[in-house]
Amino acid sequence: MTDGPRRRQLPGWLWPLLLLGTLALSMLLEPAVPGGLLEVANPDASAAERVSDAFDGLPDDPLVLVAMDPDLGTYPEIRDTVRAALDQLRTRGALLALVSYTMEGRAVAAAEVERLRAAGASADRVADLGFVAGAEAGLVLSVTDLGAREGGDLASGFSLLGGGIAATDMVLVVGGVDIGPRTWVEQVATRVPELPLVAIVPTFMQPEVAPYLRSGQLQGLIATVRDAAAFSGPGAGAPPLGLLAGMLVALAFVVRALAAFRQGGDAGSDLPEEPA
Repeated sequence: MTDGPRRRQLPGWLWPLLLLGTLALSMLLEPAVPGGLLEVANPDASAAERVSDAFDGLPDDPLVLVAMDPDLGTYPEIRDTVRAALDQLRTRGALLALVSYTMEGRAVAAAEVERLRAAGASADRVADLGFVAGAEAGLVLSVTDLGAREGGDLASGFSLLGGGIAATDMVLVVGGVDIGPRTWVEQVATRVPELPLVAIVPTFMQPEVAPYLRSGQLQGLIATVRDAAAFSGPGAGAPPLGLLAGMLVALAFVVRALAAFRQGGDAGSDLPEEPA
């Protein structure tokens, strides 16, 4: 009696190599694929639109104070959103003045100023006001006297900062645990109620900050990953192409292994058919 024809199957050891090869190839090809094709849809873009509307409501050549006080541990979550906001403000012709009231925030602000300068922002469009000591007390003093902390002088476009926070057209609050939107609402909004405040915070702060948006004390708020994806533009919420392709190959591997297990054989063996 002779064996019947064998069904040719991929050896089991080849599946992990196929997975790794697909991941590597897709990572190489990813830059050539528009991210928007894989964008995760956000059915509610109201938070992003509210922030953009607040930016659109600024006067010509507005002076925007960027309060950079995030925590180093959570800043990576909101970094792309912050950069998108700064780029949007620059596109609208805003003068940006970055200031920090925490040491962690100062480290982040210094890095962002360098990024803006590397992108071509000149000193007369972006000012680094440095670190203001005193936490909440320093913030209160800044309402009427912010001062110059970049070589002792500021470019002429920032002369209004002699009038402190009250002389600005908007404050973009990049918040953390120590100094955040709550602090700005309590210490600044009560003293300058007409000053628009827009905030970007990590997700864990959303329950604390959301009531200020509903009360109108904040004009805009980005506080979730989904809202951040809608605000940052096409592709911001897209999963990496390599990860997506790898997941599909891994799923095929699992299905193949389960099928072999149910047949009582090994995923990497050649299974002969029943003899005729």
